[in-house]
Amino acid sequence: MKKVTREQAEAAVQTVRQLKIHASELAGRIKDAESVVEAYSLEHIGEFDNGRLALDTGIIAIKAGTAKPIKEGKPLSTAARSELAAALPPAYVKIACDFGVLYDSQDKTVRQILKSRGIEIVREDKFAVL
Repeated sequence: MKKVTREQAEAAVQTVRQLKIHASELAGRIKDAESVVEAYSLEHIGEFDNGRLALDTGIIAIKAGTAKPIKEGKPLSTAARSELAAALPPAYVKIACDFGVLYDSQDKTVRQILKSRGIEIVREDKFAVL
């Protein structure tokens, strides 16, 4: 890795900050335009062919969203999700580890299990400009 001067770092930090401001402004404009596209798409949903609607300037495609459980219009709590998972057949339930919690865990049993399997939990930290 080459040596970087303080002046180069200062200039890079300034560039990152300016570009993040610009990116934020662009993200707002994109969000506004996407809401117009969504409204038009909902009004013309019957005109979609194979999930696509051609316009002169591009194609609007229906992109499947993430499936999520809701009850009475609200997302299920963690406890309600766990209760549902316990009631469902095993083929529909995934078991997942929380690697962030495992990384910080000082539990000797957990550490022994990981060590016995030759597994190390690491983090890939990055630097951020604030």
